[in-house]
Amino acid sequence: MAHTSESIQTWVDNYRVITNKLASYDILHNIVVNLEDHSFSYGPTPANGYILTISGDIVNRTFVVKADE
Repeated sequence: MAHTSESIQTWVDNYRVITNKLASYDILHNIVVNLEDHSFSYGPTPANGYILTISGDIVNRTFVVKADE
């Protein structure tokens, strides 16, 4: 299934970062593999969350994934 900005936002809204390693894995396996011809940048934020930037024709946006509270 190809993602849209809305479907990724829904995934982000329902995801909580537990560890950076797990967040990286989940982003790779749930988002990146479903979006061809896009570039990705992601990594931890100072607030223990995660940032995901996607650039391409279908999705061109930055998402902030919240840390587990």
